[in-house]
Amino acid sequence: MALVHIPTHMQHATNGVVSIEIPGEKLGQVIDLLIQQNPNLGEEILINGSIRSDIAIAIDSEITENGLLEKVGENSQIFFIPALGGGAR
Repeated sequence: MALVHIPTHMQHATNGVVSIEIPGEKLGQVIDLLIQQNPNLGEEILINGSIRSDIAIAIDSEITENGLLEKVGENSQIFFIPALGGGAR
């Protein structure tokens, strides 16, 4: 099973749980099961069935390029990376 790491700003949707093991061969399957177990995560991760534009997802330290179709290994680690704000004034 893949180990999904929940960032601090999303942990309110998992009652403080910081990581969850979820089965799946593709990222979309993992996210679907994750949201079934934690329905409040849905709006944190997806908009209209697509990954939100203000987060990136890394699987085994590589930012996904194929979105929900990205393959997930049995022992993969998945991270949600929020967009960083700030910059020029």
